[in-house]
Amino acid sequence: MTISEVYVHARHADGATDLVGRYRLVAPAAGLSYSEFAYVGSWRRNDHGRAFALDPEHLPLQPGPFRSTGRGRLPGVLADATPDRWGRRLIEYRRPPGSPLMTACDWLLTTGDERVGCLAFSQTPDPPPPRPGSATEADLDGIADGFERLERGEAVEGLAARLWSAGASMGGARPKAVVTHAGALWIAKFQRRDDTYDQCGAEHAALRLAARCGIDAAETKLLAVGPRRVVLVKRFDRDPATHTPTCHYMSGLTVLGLDETSDSGSYPDLALLLLRHGARHVSDRRELFRRMVFNVLCGNRDDHLKNHALLRRNGGWHLSPAFDVVPQPDMDPQQAIGVGRSGSSPTTGNCLTRAQDFDLSPDEARAIVSDLTARMRRWRQDFSADGVDDATIGRLARAFSKDLDRLAAP
Repeated sequence: MTISEVYVHARHADGATDLVGRYRLVAPAAGLSYSEFAYVGSWRRNDHGRAFALDPEHLPLQPGPFRSTGRGRLPGVLADATPDRWGRRLIEYRRPPGSPLMTACDWLLTTGDERVGCLAFSQTPDPPPPRPGSATEADLDGIADGFERLERGEAVEGLAARLWSAGASMGGARPKAVVTHAGALWIAKFQRRDDTYDQCGAEHAALRLAARCGIDAAETKLLAVGPRRVVLVKRFDRDPATHTPTCHYMSGLTVLGLDETSDSGSYPDLALLLLRHGARHVSDRRELFRRMVFNVLCGNRDDHLKNHALLRRNGGWHLSPAFDVVPQPDMDPQQAIGVGRSGSSPTTGNCLTRAQDFDLSPDEARAIVSDLTARMRRWRQDFSADGVDDATIGRLARAFSKDLDRLAAP
């Protein structure tokens, strides 16, 4: 049997770091590998007055150990802190040819302090040294050029290592990096060379439209970097001035205890978890319903569970701001997660079938649908004002609900 281990820490806004627990990857001589996580006694006893359960459903603040076989042999809340497809591609690119396969422990230890949330990892119980990895706005053109050459399979040895580290902690499939802009930390998402429409502009305009519709949405900015477009999404898990973590992060996938390959999970399921653990579960569940209807109406079909999150701040769990909202004109007309009794069918009628799960009466839910439909009917003008070109707006019209066109017709 082979055992590898990583120590898990929590960084706090005041600069302190506490040892939380120990993760062990166990590879038996026969059979499947698995992982174990256990809180250390000082965290479990709350010696420093800052302890909390990393995942109240699946890692309660109890002795443990807690065993896991999903999410790459990682408890979901630890998997959330590891890079996804894009970050892993950057890390693998910099490794020498013939290197052994990366393990779960390797993924935890490889990334720096720009990972999402407040967790940090080390090979010893001692706090890991700070490992900042953000770039600056002035670096964006060089990063975009290097990312594009990487996608073409070209050598990019001239790109500084710190620019790679700015993107290595990030999830998702699109090229991205953490940058400092106007003193705060932002996630920069870059145009891909195979994009057939302006996805950066579409995300910027969609999140601005969501905010105008009364949704708590992440702040964005749209920049031109050389010939490319870049959308900046302001980080809501970092202090704007000090860049220190302000909260613990748990994705919707982790909340529901599911794996990336699962086809389960729904908005009503998320609402139930908010009811059980949310510090403001009434307002957050109603907010979640509004987001669900917005995503259906704007055609955000890639609305999967990792694009939703709970944040633990001020002693309680809260719904995170909305992020990764992009109309998808080329995807099957089904939502990625369920919205009502008819599963993932993207209709407002289906959204209304489970209104009570969001603490809404039928009349209150219908009023939200009517309000959103009225606010969104001028989406073309709004997108144009936010810098989206006519060709992209024409493509996106295939994603937006036809109900909006019917309402807008004279």
